[in-house]
Order: sequence, then C-alpha cells, then structure tokens
Amino acid sequence: MRKIRFTVKLILAVLLLTSCATNSPSTSTQKTINEEASWAYFYVKIENRVYIISENEDNLVEKENIGEQIGTVQEKYDYEEEEQQLTSTIVSNYLEEGTKLFAIKDVDPSIHIAIEKDEGIFIKATEKNSVPKKQKTN
Repeated sequence: MRKIRFTVKLILAVLLLTSCATNSPSTSTQKTINEEASWAYFYVKIENRVYIISENEDNLVEKENIGEQIGTVQEKYDYEEEEQQLTSTIVSNYLEEGTKLFAIKDVDPSIHIAIEKDEGIFIKATEKNSVPKKQKTN
C-alpha cells in the first residue's frame, strides 16, 4: 500500500513539474516574432509614397550631394497593425522618430531621397515602385 501511495505521489509530482516547465513562447512573444518577420524590408513612408531603405555601400550619398531637408520621421512603429492606427504623414518601421530626410541634388525625390542615418552620414532610399524587380533565373 505504501508503494502505491508513493508511486501515485511521484507521478503527480512529475506531472506538476512538467506542466509548469513548458518552454513554449507566450502569445505576446509569438505575436512579436510573427509580425516582425512579416516585413520584407525596412522603409519610410511619406504620405502615400513608400521608400525602401537598404544600408549597403552602394546607397551612401556624399554630403555635398544632399539637398534641402524635406521632413523628419514623426512616428516609428514596431508592428504592422500599428501602421493602420497612425495619423502622421512620415512614419517608418525602422528609423527612429526625428530622423531627418533630405532631397538629393539633381535627383527626382519621387524616386530617391536621402536619410541622415548618423551625423553627416546619409543613405539613399528608393521609392518602392522604382526598385527593379528581381528576375527569375532558370
């Protein structure tokens, strides 16, 4: 009889411990992982125009090619759902609030703009519809 009680208590203890020690992510953690992964690229949105941001060396803009400031990022959001709730005209899923945006001399701002990533360092952002589509190779 003692062995049976001991076995039952042991089984209950093991069940209790294993049920408390699950390593599955919480709902909020899973939501964050899914939503962050759903953005295909970083961008800044000015009114209804979306500029894709790519930080590679080809997209650096020399300071002497920077034109006038055209605005600053007003809001940064972390989830796609937030974008629908924002009322600002300049928002980004990557750039911090206050990041300055500039025209590039002799470049149509409907195609490219410059972003001051760090003090005196500018990167080019390309309007989404102006980005060349990758061709499939067979």
